[in-house]
Amino acid sequence: MFRKAAIVGPGLIGGSMGMALRNRKLAETVVGIGRRRESLRRALDVGAVDECTMHVGEGVREADLVVLATPTAAFEAIMHEAAPQFRPEVILTDVASTKVRVIETISAALLERPDVAYIPTHPMAGSEQSGPLAAREDLFEGAVCIITPLTNTCPETRSTIRRMWEALGARTISMSPRAHDRLVARISHAPHLAAAALMAMVDDNEARLAGGGLRDTTRIASGSPDLWVDICRSNREQVRRALDEYVQVLQRMADALRDGDLGELKNMLHEAKRRRDRALADREQESS
Repeated sequence: MFRKAAIVGPGLIGGSMGMALRNRKLAETVVGIGRRRESLRRALDVGAVDECTMHVGEGVREADLVVLATPTAAFEAIMHEAAPQFRPEVILTDVASTKVRVIETISAALLERPDVAYIPTHPMAGSEQSGPLAAREDLFEGAVCIITPLTNTCPETRSTIRRMWEALGARTISMSPRAHDRLVARISHAPHLAAAALMAMVDDNEARLAGGGLRDTTRIASGSPDLWVDICRSNREQVRRALDEYVQVLQRMADALRDGDLGELKNMLHEAKRRRDRALADREQESS
């Protein structure tokens, strides 16, 4: 599918893409690009890339696929170095979990490169772990990858990137960048902050005594604080709105307890169970 794929940031997501591209024979060569020599060495050791470099311009040169898989705060600097070195008609994608601001940043850097085919994507996969040692080839199996094509994205580019993600095991859907940012604020970003808030509520001694309930509910709170600050900065307004809605739901529960209205509380718990059970059943049916 690709002669040379360049992955800027071969960590959990980028490294998993590299493994799958290599092992499934979707790219002849996968180049990892990063800032830390030790991290790049690990990406080589786990088979995420064929070769690596710390120079962005060198790494993306002659690539027909370039993937931006670093925190979004680094995109502007990366694009400043990469844009002059892109080959004509290269497919450029990012895997960031926010889109509106990311698209603005990348599109601004491509004003003088209309020959670059940029199409944003976001695989809804990952874990609280990070780095190339957490990467695995099957990370995207059964996951959803959201594609947010631009108004000038040609059908051929859209088809190529869709086929790539499907070959990596994902199911693809398309939506607008703004719809994407509202969605992920509600189903990914706000849940992470909710998990962090639960851990902030208990002290160290209480946490040691916790059973599976607290551990399971707060697993994602172990994610990188730097990464999540970067995400919240990029999608700040949508995350704030999602948290406002969450606070309103919690307030309804608190009001029901204050008023002794256990019927209202039971209705809320019943509806939450119904939605989660339905979501799990739908995912199981889609993956079968």
